[in-house]
Formats: sequence, structure tokens, C-alpha cells
Amino acid sequence: MNTKGIKLWDENAVPKHRIQWCPGCGDFGVLAALKQALTELEIVPHELLLVGGIGCSGQIRNYLNGNAFHGTHGGALAYALGAKMANPELEVICLAGDGDTLAIGIENFVHVCRRDPDLVLLVMNNGVYGLTKGQDSPTAGLGKEVRVFREEHPPMVDPLLLALASEATFVAQSFSGDVKHTARMIVEAIQHPGFAFINDFSPCVTYNRFNTYDWFREHVEYVPPDHDPQDKDAAWRLVRDFARRGKVPLGVVYRNPRAKEPHGRLPMWEDELAAVDLEPVLATYR
Repeated sequence: MNTKGIKLWDENAVPKHRIQWCPGCGDFGVLAALKQALTELEIVPHELLLVGGIGCSGQIRNYLNGNAFHGTHGGALAYALGAKMANPELEVICLAGDGDTLAIGIENFVHVCRRDPDLVLLVMNNGVYGLTKGQDSPTAGLGKEVRVFREEHPPMVDPLLLALASEATFVAQSFSGDVKHTARMIVEAIQHPGFAFINDFSPCVTYNRFNTYDWFREHVEYVPPDHDPQDKDAAWRLVRDFARRGKVPLGVVYRNPRAKEPHGRLPMWEDELAAVDLEPVLATYR
């Protein structure tokens, strides 16, 4: 492992921000995997923007030495899309939770899948709203057999099936208990020329006592090597086959870059702002 690169991402991050996650939180594994992926790809802080969602997951941006933006609940993907439109050369990674993404933010998720901008969405999925004391999120119920539903507790949202139905071009799944594999998924997502979605199972050790690390270790299986990720029908079959067997797949489920015209930078900076004095505006932030 490139310890020099890891140190680059650690510097001036953790000392300034007390880590607020519970001991054992799965997000620690995601943080370690993200550092490994950025180091492997030799991405340095000024080349990257981290956009955090609301929730425990959104705090991850505070523990890395880089540029970051913390948006409103459900809006992380919209802010990430705007940043990418303004500067297509910038690497943009959206770090959000399952509640943030698949409840109030579900419309942003569906339409960003359709638009296919060149950015990464890494969802830390624990099935609960950990920041507000453990209410069920839209992904609650993984692995549980429920025969009767209520309006307050409808069937769970399957992030993989929703991404496939919304025409995402890269759909993968990881488990924060396997940091090396999660790092590999992040590397492949960053390298994908389009919107890349990773659903990472990141156990909540405080509020979700069902989907524990032990539960995941018993139920995860890696995507078989003979799976063709370019075949969308095969992707649907794979997810459903795993579900029938009571298992969850880890790996790239679908990857098929879309043919599209290149996106250019928004045509405003050099011309429209050439004669604008930004100093009075900047001074208000100093």
C-alpha cells in the first residue's frame, strides 16, 4: 500500500474534525477504502470534490484532506451534478446514505441515472436513519421475511434493481467489512466514463442489530467470474437469483458505457465573468 498517498489524504483532516461515528461503524471501512482508491489512482486533493449528503455517511467528507460540500437532505446528487457541469475536468464523488438517497432524494437518483454524468455515487447503506436514532430507511428489511406490510412499513427499495430500471450504466455493490474489495469497486467506478453507482453495505452497529457484520459475512457472495456485466438481462437475472437464494451479490453487476456526445464546460467563466470584480463577494467569506 502507498502509505505516502494515504498520508496525503489524512493530513489536515482528522485532527480538525472529531470523528462522530460510533465505534465499529461500517463507514470507517468505507473511509479506508476511499483513501486506498484515491491513492491507487494518484488523485490528489485539488483534483477532487467530495459532496456529502445528510446523515452519518455525509460526515465522511470531514475526514479527508480535500475540497468538500455538504448539501441539504436528498440534494447531494443535485449539487454533485451542478459541480460536474461547471467543471467537467473535476473528479466528483457523492458520498451519501440510503435514506438520503432513496427517500427524499430518490427523484435525483433516478434522473441522474438517466442523465449519466461522469461522477460517482457511493451510498453507505445500513437500513436505518442512524443520525436520528434508528428509524427504518427505504432499504430496511434486507433478509427479513415479511408477509404483511403496512403503509408505514412498505416493501424495501432494492437499490440495484432501481438503478438498473433507471438506466444507470455502472451498478456495483460492496461490503465495508471487505475494505480491499470496496476500494476496487471505487477505483472501477471512478474509471467508468459515466454515472457510477456503488451500493455499499455499511453496518450500523447501534441501531440495526439484524444486518450485522456477521449477518453480511454469512449472506454475501461475490459476483461469479463468468457473469457478463455488459448484459443487462444477465444483470437482472443475477440480482434476482441471489435474492431467491437469500444472498446478496458483491461486485460489478452491470457496466455498459453509453454512447454520447462529450459534455463541455458551461460557457460562462471566461467571457461573462471577465469584467466582474469578485473581490467584494469573496471578502464576505474571509
